[in-house]
Amino acid sequence: MRQAGPAHIGHAVTRGRTIELHAEYGTDFAIAESTFPARTLNGAAQAIRSTIVGRLHDDGLNHHDVRFRVKSEKSAQEKSERRDENGKLKYPGGMTRLDDLIGIRVILFVESDIDAVAIALTSQFTCHDDEDKTAMMRKNGGIGYAGRHLTLEVPAGNPPNGCVDCVGQRFEVQIRTVLQHAWAEFEHDIRFKGSSGDNAEISRAFTMASTLIELADQQFVNISDILKRLQADGAVEPAHESQTLDAGSLQGVLARAFPNYRNSKANQYGWMVEVLAANGVATVSDAENWFKSVDPDQVARIMGYRFSPGQVRVADDLLLQSFGERYVDTTKAVGSDANREGKLRSRLRKLRTDRD
Repeated sequence: MRQAGPAHIGHAVTRGRTIELHAEYGTDFAIAESTFPARTLNGAAQAIRSTIVGRLHDDGLNHHDVRFRVKSEKSAQEKSERRDENGKLKYPGGMTRLDDLIGIRVILFVESDIDAVAIALTSQFTCHDDEDKTAMMRKNGGIGYAGRHLTLEVPAGNPPNGCVDCVGQRFEVQIRTVLQHAWAEFEHDIRFKGSSGDNAEISRAFTMASTLIELADQQFVNISDILKRLQADGAVEPAHESQTLDAGSLQGVLARAFPNYRNSKANQYGWMVEVLAANGVATVSDAENWFKSVDPDQVARIMGYRFSPGQVRVADDLLLQSFGERYVDTTKAVGSDANREGKLRSRLRKLRTDRD
């Protein structure tokens, strides 16, 4: 992990004594047991994770899981004491110069979604570093770990809902696919926690596995693209029009209505079924007719999407544009997002401003 700049937010989460000790002991500052803010960091990590999950949901981005970990005091101490080949501390200032006290992992199903997630998160938080390890490795002809690493910070200006108490906190995000995640976790356990050392046979096996994972990830992308095309072309048999709308049939409806937008997370289609029912759209026929009558490209232009969002997000914006305040009132309590009403009103203002 690179060294952070002089304005690192570790000062914000270790208010008081840590700053005083830093000033007193200078670059040889060591983490005192009483100043390691484990509870504060855990609270910040949970808030940041919840914000990221909410953002992925808002944008309709499909994902497998979002996890967090907080570096242990022992691990933070060891890293703060690391020195370079000249014997100088790599992270002068100790813990206050570590960007990865909080680590977030966003695990996706398909590699083609990584860029969209990175754009979504850098729109929500201040980005200090963006390292595409997958692109770098392939450009250099290498084989091995793949993923996207971001160093982000909770912004002081307009912090996300739920993160007001951890303004200035920096954290690292790793974005990778399920297959990349499995490879990286297993390799870490074997090579860094195990006793394999530089065993050539094990290294060769990991190299072969990495190659197979890259091929499998490419096929997952192909499968996703083929399924979307089949649904859009009607090759996947649609549900009977009089059938009550459910998550499966709605996914087919939205794939046909929005063939240029990516699939959303599976459980979001069930959530959208509830949203539609609250607005009188209860059958497959109702949904097909309604979504045929609206223009997703117009909403995309007004909202200025920085990437292709999920189908559920597009549907949500179209419904908001059509029903306005009534839609806010009927759907603000659907689902578990306590901040949904505020988000809807913010988006509605944008839709109305463009119209006016």
